[in-house]
Amino acid sequence: MKVKVCALMVTLPLAIQAAYYSSHKTDEQCGHCCRGFIGPAGTPGQHGQPGHRGEDGQPGPKGEKGDTGNKGFTGMKGDEGPVGPKGTRGRKGVKGECGLPGPQGIKGDIGPPGPTGPPGEPGVKGAKGDQPARVAFTVTRSEPLGPVLQKTPITFDKIHLNIGDSFDVYSSHFICKVNGTYLFTVHVLSMENQTAYGWLMLNNDHQMAFHGDAQSRHGTGSNTVILRLSKEDHVWIQLNENSAILNHFSSFSGHILFED
Repeated sequence: MKVKVCALMVTLPLAIQAAYYSSHKTDEQCGHCCRGFIGPAGTPGQHGQPGHRGEDGQPGPKGEKGDTGNKGFTGMKGDEGPVGPKGTRGRKGVKGECGLPGPQGIKGDIGPPGPTGPPGEPGVKGAKGDQPARVAFTVTRSEPLGPVLQKTPITFDKIHLNIGDSFDVYSSHFICKVNGTYLFTVHVLSMENQTAYGWLMLNNDHQMAFHGDAQSRHGTGSNTVILRLSKEDHVWIQLNENSAILNHFSSFSGHILFED
């Protein structure tokens, strides 16, 4: 029974299709006077091969604007553009940190003197400085001298003062030990009715004369001189010939004024 039904289901559509075509041909011949009812749709056939691509259609109308998409990735940095016009001045910014010291500048001009400051504290007492030279002497004779027959150095054997030991008792010469300026004085008293005439000498040079005249019975002669001396200079008293002096009334003195 199942076989018959299946055969009927296969043969029935074929019979209907054959009758349709036969009827369709007869209709064309008879002028459509004998058309039957349309039968049921047949089973769909297999898909045919894809056709050739058709020509492109006309562009459709512009669609509505879509929603904003997600932000894309940052692109590569482009070439530097030209400098734009100068903008308006902005607001003053916050003070920045101090920078490193710059190079030393050129020395400027000396400014005016400032006000006098307060006195400072007393300093430490310094070392004792060199003391100025101390040279002084006074000498006299204990016995008369003369009359002498030739120029004769007057010797002095009584030492009243000899600071610095510059007066030499053996030669009766003042011998300079310190360069400087000195003052010398000589005073003589002649014997009765005798002349006392002589010179104050520097080395072998006559410097200053003194004279005691015999006409006054006991003549006196004196003089003072200031000399600038160097070490080893000799200052002494010379009595001329035919002159005579008494003892302690005759003196020779000297002292330094200042060092060179």
